[in-house]
Amino acid sequence: MNYDYFAAPSDAAAMAILDRPGNPGQSPADAGLLSELVDDGVGFSQELGYYARLILGSDTDIDLEDWEHRIDATPDERRVILRVPPILVRAIADTDIEHLHSLVPAWAQFPYFAERNPDRLRTFATDLHRLCRTATEANGGVYSYGYA
Repeated sequence: MNYDYFAAPSDAAAMAILDRPGNPGQSPADAGLLSELVDDGVGFSQELGYYARLILGSDTDIDLEDWEHRIDATPDERRVILRVPPILVRAIADTDIEHLHSLVPAWAQFPYFAERNPDRLRTFATDLHRLCRTATEANGGVYSYGYA
């Protein structure tokens, strides 16, 4: 699966992406989104999950592999919408970007990355921080659009 991330005002607005043919990021305002899609290839459950543990602490009870984060999917399950847990969205929004960047070297050591690229992860950390702040300010959420 490939994953894009975006901010939306609600689950319903996020789910509307599945109804859009082609590239759902072409006109986010028309889809009612709060942001453009961030296409960075960071996997939702394991790769983002590892970053979440670095941010929230290893004793956190967050598990991004739980089905509870999936809010919608196409019948063939080749396209899905996943909700980033609100506790993680709030933590990222409230954390200083320099601290998030300081976690990138440890994040890049995650053994299941297909390609360990700290520069790409730093850019993603910056983009995710922006998405989380946008979502928090609008009382919305951050979502991932997964597609095969």
